Amino acid sequence: MRILISTWSLQVGGGEVLAMNLAAELVSRGHEVVLFNQRAELIDDALVQRLLPAQVKVLSMADNPLGSYWAYKVNALQGALGKAATFYEQRQQAYLGACLRRYRIELVSSHATYSDRICAPVVHGLGIPLVITEHGEYSRFIQEGRRDFVDTLRASSRILTVSKYNQQIIQQTFTDLPCVQTVYNGVRTDSKHTAAGMRQRLSLPPDAFVFGMVARGIKEKGWEQAIQAFQQFCGFVSQRPAYLVFIGGSDYLQHLQDTYATDTNIVFVGQVPDPDFYIAGFDVGLLPTHFQAEALPLAIIEYMISGKPAIATRIGGIAELLEPISGSAGQLIELNSVTHTSDVKMLAHAMRRYYAEPDLYNRHAHNAQQASRQFTMQTCAAQYEQAFQQVLAIQA
Repeated sequence: MRILISTWSLQVGGGEVLAMNLAAELVSRGHEVVLFNQRAELIDDALVQRLLPAQVKVLSMADNPLGSYWAYKVNALQGALGKAATFYEQRQQAYLGACLRRYRIELVSSHATYSDRICAPVVHGLGIPLVITEHGEYSRFIQEGRRDFVDTLRASSRILTVSKYNQQIIQQTFTDLPCVQTVYNGVRTDSKHTAAGMRQRLSLPPDAFVFGMVARGIKEKGWEQAIQAFQQFCGFVSQRPAYLVFIGGSDYLQHLQDTYATDTNIVFVGQVPDPDFYIAGFDVGLLPTHFQAEALPLAIIEYMISGKPAIATRIGGIAELLEPISGSAGQLIELNSVTHTSDVKMLAHAMRRYYAEPDLYNRHAHNAQQASRQFTMQTCAAQYEQAFQQVLAIQA
């Protein structure tokens, strides 16, 4: 198949990383794949270099810098004159259409609501099927009372949701959509990383009990709640030292680092191209998120593949990860009814249980490793491949 994968950006984020990993895996399975970055200025070159093989060509409006510059200028002029600022998107759609023709694309796989909206009229005009992946944004829109996006969903040939939670919300809200199915996210990790290597790099004691968190550096992921819970938990720590390691970068995280600079047991690593190296050194993964668009976080899957139980908030599709039929792979905490953030006392208690109850910890770690098999990139890509083939067969 000749496939174009379209994204909002090429930076750290669940949908973006999944799109890049999917492109790489589909290429390894013999397909021709190009990747279209709808926001050309939002690109993490180190991340792209790490995730995408040379066979995947990255396209964007940056391919024509001068044309892109003047498109922005005309856009700004439209806005200044009180008109709808649409010129840049029109040029963007024209370039997308040219790319679809040039690379003889058979199917478009889109991974963000903005991307979906840009792609839908272009592929419709060319008779190319569009497969939309819902990474949680549409579910958030529905919860906010929005319905203005439904025509974009109806324009697709199939909708893939990353969790059954998202599938249920969409199907209960709209009854006239194309086929909707769940395909769980997959991740790629490097199994060669070791806990000893990570702890040596961060100068952590070999016997330390390490809580770690990997996420986008936004407040809603629950970074400060993790700190507050860890500091409560530290009042219980006895002989084995405990540390909290944060993997992520942003102005917000820099503010937290400055605020809690006196706590030497909290380590801020920053944004890194290889989070799985650090996850190998965790004992427990954390994600006390209250992000409204949470769907199926890749970070938790990465924890599980590394054999680490997780403590996370019961929102979105997280329970589908941590409460599989085969047995709990972590502990779920609730949102505080007053603050609507993760419950700090409950999080601290969950930390204490893993520290003090080795039988519980070992059982959940084993379950996490077993359950993670359904979240490999190979499994995920095989299901995407099957869905794409079904759509093309119907189109024919």
